[in-house]
Amino acid sequence: MKKFLKAILFLCALSSLAYADEATPVVAGGTASTMSAEDQKDAMDILERMRAKIEKEEEEKAKLAAEARELGVSPSEVASMDNVEELLEAKRAEEAKPKTEAEKLELTRKKALNKLDFYERVVRSVAREEAEVAGYYEIMGEEKARPSI
Repeated sequence: MKKFLKAILFLCALSSLAYADEATPVVAGGTASTMSAEDQKDAMDILERMRAKIEKEEEEKAKLAAEARELGVSPSEVASMDNVEELLEAKRAEEAKPKTEAEKLELTRKKALNKLDFYERVVRSVAREEAEVAGYYEIMGEEKARPSI
């Protein structure tokens, strides 16, 4: 009796597999015929964009992992690019501790030059923006006085 039930169960499983194999191409064929060429093109464009996005994220993760190994930190501890940059700067600062007065002065000079460069870029940027705003006012025919600080 057990053999008979096992045989029936086995035959049911085989018939359901055979039915599933027959039904699958019909469903796939029906889906492909309902999509127009434009829809297929849009779907492929979306697929390509997502593929590019995923590849970019993987490259960033690989870069973060490489920088983490350079720092001697496990990649799981590195959460973002900003964190890695902060760790790199901290490590460089530790390596470049000035020992003599001349080295301290040189380090202070470099920091001052970096700040000066930053402020010069800010001033140029503000001047560009003020010129752009003045151009807008000129186009609009309005007279606006420049606010004094």
